[in-house]
Amino acid sequence: MRLISAFCTLIALAAAAQAGHLLWQEIQGPSSLPVHAHAAAPAAVQQPAAATAPPRSWAPLFGEKQPPQPQAPASAPAPAASAAEPPLASLGYALQGVVQAGEATWAMISHPAGARLLRAGDELPGGVKVVRIDSRGLWLSRSDGAPELLNFPQ
Repeated sequence: MRLISAFCTLIALAAAAQAGHLLWQEIQGPSSLPVHAHAAAPAAVQQPAAATAPPRSWAPLFGEKQPPQPQAPASAPAPAASAAEPPLASLGYALQGVVQAGEATWAMISHPAGARLLRAGDELPGGVKVVRIDSRGLWLSRSDGAPELLNFPQ
């Protein structure tokens, strides 16, 4: 029994040595292959050693690369467009009521900062001035501009 196991061990060791040698030849590249391996293949089947795969062409994921655009000359500034002021209701003011007693007229407005009682000539924060109060609502002027109507909510 010992003789059979020693014989099988020697055969396995020889097979491992041959596999290691073939692996070493594969790692070293095609130039280290034995001459008979190249001679066995016909000339029409052999691949040239310098054959390379064509480079991959990937679709552009973020668009095509664009060259930078030249800057416009800074000597001619663009004319500033006059920005339209937002409506009075967007400032947070809402007309709650108008009170008239004889010659005096007051307007009650609400705002997120608190409610106020106003009369003609009073000024609100942000340069908003009360011009007049009539039956249609409260007329306000921003920065001494044209009066705007703040009427009752619909």
